[in-house]
Amino acid sequence: MANEYQFLVMRKSGYLLLFIILMSSGMSMAQGISMTINEVDSLVASRNLQLKSAGQEIEIAEGELAQARMFENPEVQIMHNIMNPVNRRWFDTGHDGETDVQVAQPIAIGGQHGSKVRRAQAQLNASRAAYDAALMDARYEARTVFIDLFGTQQKIRVYDKEIESVEKVLRAYQEQTAKGNVPKMQTLRIATMLSQLRAERAGLELAENDFQKQLQVLIAAKGELQIDANMDDADMIGSVRQLLLRIQPLAARDSSALWLLNHPQMGQARYEEERAAQGVRVEEAESLPHVSLNGEWDKNGSIGHNFFAMGVTVSIPLWNFNQGAIRAAKAQQIQASIRRQQTEDELCAALYSSYKAAATSLRLVEEQQQLFADIEELISAAEEQFLKRNISVVEFVDMYGSYRDACFQMLDTKAELMKNGEKLRVIIGNN
Repeated sequence: MANEYQFLVMRKSGYLLLFIILMSSGMSMAQGISMTINEVDSLVASRNLQLKSAGQEIEIAEGELAQARMFENPEVQIMHNIMNPVNRRWFDTGHDGETDVQVAQPIAIGGQHGSKVRRAQAQLNASRAAYDAALMDARYEARTVFIDLFGTQQKIRVYDKEIESVEKVLRAYQEQTAKGNVPKMQTLRIATMLSQLRAERAGLELAENDFQKQLQVLIAAKGELQIDANMDDADMIGSVRQLLLRIQPLAARDSSALWLLNHPQMGQARYEEERAAQGVRVEEAESLPHVSLNGEWDKNGSIGHNFFAMGVTVSIPLWNFNQGAIRAAKAQQIQASIRRQQTEDELCAALYSSYKAAATSLRLVEEQQQLFADIEELISAAEEQFLKRNISVVEFVDMYGSYRDACFQMLDTKAELMKNGEKLRVIIGNN
């Protein structure tokens, strides 16, 4: 019930957050709505359909645990004579009629009940860890898509700035061409450049639509929400820098496993291993005799009226002592142990690799920030120098291309750093 309550609160809070975003934006859902990465993250946690389905796995496991805690029901058997052979009466319910009532209550011994409960509890813990892992993966996917969307929209803005500048130059040259002061070929070259810029921008819009679609699926927006990514990339880069400093002991690779203790996949693997171990105990307990306490009342038996008796029924494991099921359960336990070790090895390798990748990306970003500190002045300078005819058309086009390439390189490097940081957070279980 607690998980169900938390799930309902999370879902309602997600709808409330989306409503607040829509109202505060003052826009229709068909228009762009400014959202931060944390707002998208919250919507994923509350509205993602895969997470809702994974949440039902917890409900299933809780039901199985509740069922495992139940004891076996007693069995009642009632028999009555069809025809009394003494007085030849059918279904004789009188004094001389025969009625026999037997009651049997199964009794669990040797862990036949407790081991099933512990196995179900381990399964519940594994389901909860699996949900946490699914939540972390969904958040990671949404955050990385959001970073890609942010980078793509920034690139579109770079094109918008270039197109605006080239349109200004083209208008000036068209006026000069009409007056006969500028060759028509130069004006045509600028018009061709403008057309190419618009075509390249259209290609980025298609990529943006793909990222929008992915986010809409992740937050179950049904294609109604167009997100304008609002992100402080400097703050994000600073958080990655702090993260790298915090896990710097990874220089000693043997300590990597210490950072994986909180990862949901490790928790799930450990609980699966525990569940398999309890499965062995369940099958071993099933090899013990099955015991039932019996009681009987015979109204008019051969001994006399109102015969009462008590007894015990015990199965004798003479030929079948569950050896096949025990063997299979032990093999499953070994499999679970191997999977846990494999999960740990994979996460350790991924942690070490992501740490190195993030450190490399951070170094590149810092170098580029120093190198391209004055890059924004390049496009203004190119426009001014070309209008003054201090540079040729070829040089003008090259300067615009250099500006665009430099901006795109910086955006791509920053995006790679931020995505490596997100991956690091996922691996150490700190999303």
